[in-house]
Amino acid sequence: MADPDIQDLYERIWYGVQGQRVELGFDLKLLNKPGSPVFSARDALLPWMALLLLAIGGWRVGGWIGSAAAVLAMLVLMATTINYAVMKRLRERSEKYALSGHLSFEELWQVGAISLRIAGNDSAEFKGPSMEWTAFARQLPKTEAEKAADRVDRNK
Repeated sequence: MADPDIQDLYERIWYGVQGQRVELGFDLKLLNKPGSPVFSARDALLPWMALLLLAIGGWRVGGWIGSAAAVLAMLVLMATTINYAVMKRLRERSEKYALSGHLSFEELWQVGAISLRIAGNDSAEFKGPSMEWTAFARQLPKTEAEKAADRVDRNK
């Protein structure tokens, strides 16, 4: 039997994530910086632009007291709801990017922004780049394509 290539190993992870047997973890602080392939300047700047506009609007309506009230309300909203929504969108973009192909997955792995673990087993986590994701993938069940290739090899 041939040793699986990188694409086959990546497909094992992809199918594992789709079947909820494999969990992807992300370093969101690392991914939420300019230069990251999944960074969104819009998500990072819109809450601060809203804060500024609310401060100006509060000033126009109620002077410095209105401005202070608007800023405090927006800061509370940013600390609770908005930050959660921004991080959720970042995680969704990161997962979509990582599962878009083995080159994208490898890119996130090499900067240490992604980790892998078997669902329900929090103790055994593979984190890049110090560990090899291919070693993790070798532990996963073979894909149908790999099984078919094995059958063809045996019939030769």
